Amino acid sequence: MLYNVLLFISFFQSVIGFTLMSSSLMLFKKPVKRRIITGFTVMLCGICILSYLIFMQGTNFVSSIAILFILGIELSWFLICSDDPFFVSLFSFLTFVNIYVAIGYVGDSLASHVAGSAFVAELILIRLLIYVIISTLLYKFIRRRFRRLVETLDKEWRAATLVPLIFLIIQIMILYYPTPYWYWNRDNWSRFIILTVYLLFLAVYYLLYIQASAIVEKYALEKRQLLMAQQEKLWESELARQKSAAALAFQQRHDMHHHNAVIMGLMQSGDMDKLRTYIISFDEGLDGHHANTFCLNPIANSILNFYANKAESENIKTEFQVNIPENIGIDNIDLTCVLGNVLENALEGCLRLPEDHAKEISVTIKYFDHRLRVKVVNTCLSDITFDGDLPLTQKTIGGTGTKSILYTAEYYDGTAGFSVTKGKFITQIVLNGN
Repeated sequence: MLYNVLLFISFFQSVIGFTLMSSSLMLFKKPVKRRIITGFTVMLCGICILSYLIFMQGTNFVSSIAILFILGIELSWFLICSDDPFFVSLFSFLTFVNIYVAIGYVGDSLASHVAGSAFVAELILIRLLIYVIISTLLYKFIRRRFRRLVETLDKEWRAATLVPLIFLIIQIMILYYPTPYWYWNRDNWSRFIILTVYLLFLAVYYLLYIQASAIVEKYALEKRQLLMAQQEKLWESELARQKSAAALAFQQRHDMHHHNAVIMGLMQSGDMDKLRTYIISFDEGLDGHHANTFCLNPIANSILNFYANKAESENIKTEFQVNIPENIGIDNIDLTCVLGNVLENALEGCLRLPEDHAKEISVTIKYFDHRLRVKVVNTCLSDITFDGDLPLTQKTIGGTGTKSILYTAEYYDGTAGFSVTKGKFITQIVLNGN
């Protein structure tokens, strides 16, 4: 009885371990909560059927079909929950099947010095340790690069699926044919062959990881160069504005005695109405050349001035509530990426509206508790559709702006969300400063 219970726990552990590993890299379908509940319900039904077979047919019968049964349960998990493209999901599924089979072989080999219930109990402990280590490494170190790689590659995933498929075929041929590995003796050459295969498996995946890292770095470098060009453009605009302000100040200082003479003449003549009109006109002239100071952060101030002027030239009503100190612990390039892209998207959203439609952009940016909170609301058309969390771009070549915002938010352990409510597009971003 104890052996059957432990065997059931072992099968249950395999299902949960496989699920945790695959979920560490998976992009979940919406609504996430409902998908996860449905997936776990299917798992529970499968485990119940497996437990029934254990107690009715015996462990020998169940052991022969357990792997196929568990893989069927995990395949249903992928079909229910995974929102990745087909070949990305296939690559992930086959990879984790390889890892699952390898863990089974390694665990059985390490626990082979005991038998019966002690064997199953030791096997459970060994697998638990391996599952925890692998799931932690995948989520902490692999997930971010893998998700970026999914966004970067397209048809290349079709060829990539051949790697885990070939390794799976090799594993099956060595471990189960012509003699299953649990019948091998210690001098069987198949043990050395499968060890070589696992080393080759790790080497190939390490090379894939290095190649993936190079692709991601290349993509990040291109994005950084683009943002640096955008920042240079903003600085040029800021420099031109500062030069214009300095020239205006010099001119006003040069002409000040003329203005004083006019004011003194009007005061001596007692014509107070003309004096009042002249002073109002003079103040309006000064205000017309006034440069906005939105915040103390020079980068953010330049970006906000740049897009505020563009919005004003397009007759778009703007509202700014900004509080950003000079030092916020966020790289200037990343700050340019977030603010530049979100304001550019807001401006483009307004420009897609008809001429007679009210166009508005509301910007709220606050920094406290070492977090930068950005909220931009702009009027928009009602034809915006979403692909998961991302709005589909209306441009022929576009969509990189929102992805860049998501990547930057993820890099700073923050969040980014996009939504449409009553004819207004809402972007909300949180970045954690260093």
